[in-house]
Amino acid sequence: MKEMYFTRLTIISKTAKKAAQFDFSKSYNLILSNEKNSVGKSSLVKNIFWSFGCEPQFDDNWKSLDCRVILDFEVKGKPYQIARHGNRFILKDYNEKYMVFTSVGGDFSSEIMSLFDFNALLPVRDKDEVTTPAPAYYFLPFYIDQKQSWANAWASFGKLGQFPDWKKTIIPYHSGMIDKEYFDTTQKIYSKKVEITEVSKQIDRLDTAISVVSEFPSESGLVIDDDELNQIEEQLNVEVMDMHYQQEILFEELASLRAEKAHIGSQIILAENSFKEAGEDYEFSESLDDDIECPTCGVTHDNSIVNRFSLLQDKKQAEDMINRLNTELADLNDEIIKKVTDFESVRAHINDLDKKYSTESGRSLSTVLEAIASKSVRKKVEGNKSVKVEKLHTLSTDEKVLIKDRTAASKGGRKKVREKFQECFPRYLTKLKAFGVNSSSIKSPENHVKVAASGGAAESTRAMLAYYVSIYNLIKNYGEHVLCPFVIDTPNQHEQAAKHYDSIVSLLLDELPEKSQLFLCGMNSEKLEPLKVHAKVIYLDVEHSLLHSDSFKKFDSEYSEIFELDASGV
Repeated sequence: MKEMYFTRLTIISKTAKKAAQFDFSKSYNLILSNEKNSVGKSSLVKNIFWSFGCEPQFDDNWKSLDCRVILDFEVKGKPYQIARHGNRFILKDYNEKYMVFTSVGGDFSSEIMSLFDFNALLPVRDKDEVTTPAPAYYFLPFYIDQKQSWANAWASFGKLGQFPDWKKTIIPYHSGMIDKEYFDTTQKIYSKKVEITEVSKQIDRLDTAISVVSEFPSESGLVIDDDELNQIEEQLNVEVMDMHYQQEILFEELASLRAEKAHIGSQIILAENSFKEAGEDYEFSESLDDDIECPTCGVTHDNSIVNRFSLLQDKKQAEDMINRLNTELADLNDEIIKKVTDFESVRAHINDLDKKYSTESGRSLSTVLEAIASKSVRKKVEGNKSVKVEKLHTLSTDEKVLIKDRTAASKGGRKKVREKFQECFPRYLTKLKAFGVNSSSIKSPENHVKVAASGGAAESTRAMLAYYVSIYNLIKNYGEHVLCPFVIDTPNQHEQAAKHYDSIVSLLLDELPEKSQLFLCGMNSEKLEPLKVHAKVIYLDVEHSLLHSDSFKKFDSEYSEIFELDASGV
């Protein structure tokens, strides 16, 4: 059994000294009002998802309540509880073990996604790595919110900009086109990318070394090809070759030292920039509030004095790095001076031997040996570069093979899911009497943009419901992750005609998977009677008053200890 059920929701506002608690059925749950809107139907279900770190759209009045939310739920038959206040989360597992988290990402996302068997990975922006996304990416197909989802699928929550092009991965995964094996291969691909990046850097450093070697040309401009190099080396006696080898080694060591000097110089520039930015960030942070929202991914970051102090630590670390690198640079300069001195000493010795050995062509021995040394060192560096280039080619080929294998492995799953979608989506459209929607152009779960654009306003709403119910059944049939309850906020959009509201209710009764849990928010209607027979009905009729003062003390006392837990006390 891979279903999840929401069993109880508790909401507490210490600010307003109000609270409420709602128990749910494992089958159908209707959250209704008889005459009024703005009674809290949407806020009730939004808090379910908010407890898991999702960001549904709350109005300013609700945000001002600063609510604490506790959700009891079951996964695979085992009880769990999650509590949230601000950006703190407390998860209790079926062994009564508590875990405390202070942000949505990182360990919290990994823990929640593991609990739901949600194995999707998304690429980190501007990095060669993939990571587990936030729980919102799991909950997206299970919640049709009142404001966004009826016109735009996969848009129930805000702050989803952390990952680029995430729908290209998340939709195929949810619908069962790709699975854990796909992401296992994806991790291998990104491991290759990391290796490719590292080898490319090594090749760049070898190019730097080659350019350094080129700074040691023979004064006479003597050029020796490979054949002549080999011939001369054979002709020279042991004493002269000893000097040649010493010169060659010194050439190589000098090239390496100067390449390392160039590398450290670039590191110093980066460290100096980090030092400057950390100082500027600290000065800027002092002018901001205690909470800062990231404009890219929407995550709220703590800007307390403790976290601002971490910027000063960053600045100190950058300063320490600059000092360390400058020390290393000074040591390198000393070593280079020493090597240059040794080199000149060897050259002087060669000049002494010049009188003893010379070539018939009149070229001096020192000129020949310098040319040999320069040529030999360059051959070694270029040979090393050739090895790295070959390795880079192999890695790039391996990456392409992995991508090809991943595509081939998912081909069958994609075909199967698309065929099932093309079978169920048009059938659901017919049941909903959305005859104005051109289903022939909507052949895959990935064609969600075309759904809202089809038919008139009322018809496109029913088409969107058909799409979501199709996705829900695909997840049940082909997905490897836990099936979440299906939450629909106000399906009677654009005042559906009575006969169409009947068809909506009929679709939900007949086409949702067995053992699935449904939440439906809306105005009370006789058209909902077939659902009411099987449902837990929650009536909300007091405007702007989902919470009540008479239950505050009871629930505040019952749950206050949960929010006092910290990581050290768990």
